[in-house]
Amino acid sequence: MRELPKINAAGLSIEQFTIEVSNWLLESDTADLLSAIESSLTAFLPYIQAQRMSLVRLTVDNRFEGALAVAAPGYQPISLPAQGLYSPYLEQISKGEPIIAEGNLLDVINHDEFIIQKMEGIISHIVIPFRVRGRIWGGITASRYLEPVHWQAETIICVRSFGQILAATFERYAYWEKLQHKNEKLELLSRYLMDSQETERRMLSRELHDNFSQRMALLTIKASSLTNSLINENDKKSANVLHHEIQDLAKDMQALSRSLHPAILEDLGLLVALKAECRRLSSIKDIDIQTLLDPIPAVNKELSLNLYRILQEALNNVAKHAQASAVFVLLQAEQGNLHFQIIDDGIGCDLTLTENIGSLGLISIQERAQLFNGTATFSSPEDGGFIVDIMIPTIKEYYE
Repeated sequence: MRELPKINAAGLSIEQFTIEVSNWLLESDTADLLSAIESSLTAFLPYIQAQRMSLVRLTVDNRFEGALAVAAPGYQPISLPAQGLYSPYLEQISKGEPIIAEGNLLDVINHDEFIIQKMEGIISHIVIPFRVRGRIWGGITASRYLEPVHWQAETIICVRSFGQILAATFERYAYWEKLQHKNEKLELLSRYLMDSQETERRMLSRELHDNFSQRMALLTIKASSLTNSLINENDKKSANVLHHEIQDLAKDMQALSRSLHPAILEDLGLLVALKAECRRLSSIKDIDIQTLLDPIPAVNKELSLNLYRILQEALNNVAKHAQASAVFVLLQAEQGNLHFQIIDDGIGCDLTLTENIGSLGLISIQERAQLFNGTATFSSPEDGGFIVDIMIPTIKEYYE
């Protein structure tokens, strides 16, 4: 977070100070706003000769909810409840009417609340409500332990303006924080779905290998035996064709089993698995695939599997849609990041249309990259081709 400007030393008026803080808050990173608001409140204390201030919100059930509280050196800030506190003067606040207590605070604050809010020693206290987006948002409170007791009307106006700025900033932070929580939940859901998908793939792969592949092997043996036992040449020829078709089907089933669960990843590592997948596509499609895979330390199983799935998805898109004759696959570690590219020379695509309609394959690639705080970008040059560009930061975190 950028440091709060040294506005007190600059001899600014309270109005100029408010403008400076407003600009500073607008320029601050969203993640730092809570600390920025706290610093702003603290810096505001001397301007209104207060020793304690807090920002409080009204909840939907009309209770106080703590936002932030600060105090000058040597004083304790109020302890604000996170879940909401009932107050006897909430009705007054909810109507937008300020509370001003000068001298005897018990005239406007009941004894229990006086104790709860640790207001012993306070000689003057105000609660200034204000509106944000047309509704009473809450208020800003200020307390004095030292003279003066009386609150000037101009001071109250400045406090209200300052509170509105901080409240709007707090809402901006709260909205961002809510989005962060939603994104975290979506990421967890995405990870769970992918893990479930991999589990299903492993089960299906094992079933294909242990059950169906054995049965296909038995059929192949029987077909070969039948071919050898026949005497009629036409029947023998037909049986021989059937024998080869069963063999081809068995090979396809083995390839499908390997694709569903690439045991080669665990046995021989990521680089070998990536090259094997490139060879697989070259063998079934007339596409020249070149690879430049820099030797990198072994990465953990989760990242290896997801990089392999990204390549699978990208090559499947090439095979189905690109009409490409060549593909270039690049993997390299540079400046602590992992860079992974799949480039084809096909017809390309309209990325605007893809973004509007949504491509499950490209979305899957993006989600897999995001699992590792990475990015996936797609580009299609005007002269054709398509580029999948993956960047995984701080790759050392995923080394085994």
